[in-house]
Amino acid sequence: MTYLYQLLFLVLTYFIAAIPFGLVLAKVFGKQDIREAGSGNIGATNVARVLGKRFGLTTLILDGVKGAVMIILARYLFDDARFLSVLLSLVGAVAVMAHAFPIYLQFKGGKGVATALAVLLAINPIIGLVGCFSWVIIFAFTKTSATASLAAMLITVGFTFYYNAFAEEILLVIFLVVLIFIRHKENINRILKGTEPKFGKNK
Repeated sequence: MTYLYQLLFLVLTYFIAAIPFGLVLAKVFGKQDIREAGSGNIGATNVARVLGKRFGLTTLILDGVKGAVMIILARYLFDDARFLSVLLSLVGAVAVMAHAFPIYLQFKGGKGVATALAVLLAINPIIGLVGCFSWVIIFAFTKTSATASLAAMLITVGFTFYYNAFAEEILLVIFLVVLIFIRHKENINRILKGTEPKFGKNK
């Protein structure tokens, strides 16, 4: 029965982490569909561009919390599980996948960076902090969210090997890096062409 409960928890994780908070905030407070404004993305960066930094920050926090909370709940509910670290990594992977491919929006979601970093913070705070600090520092210099996100994830995966993390944590980070790079393919093309917009300069 334990494995059945874990499977049900993974399903629950998907439906909770798939909640598109950026879209919800935009419709409730901005009276608009965020998918039809700015870059069309439901993530924090586009919400900040369209509705302002306060709503962007709120979206960032909520997108992160929904993933981290599921990790914390899994650790509490299945603390005596035989392969707890494997379960936590699966929960983290499902949470980020749910944000990127939410059933509520025909599987067209966000880039997954905020959820991914929050998941890593909840699973292994040291690895998560490396990712978060890397993002902040790189964004401070580039003012480009996509550049900061991609570079931070690469730094994180490199640090994960250096830190000698558990195998399942390494696999999770690799999975997240691949997923986030795929979700940023259009941004990567613009970065290579030098046309990726800097934050605050496209209004």
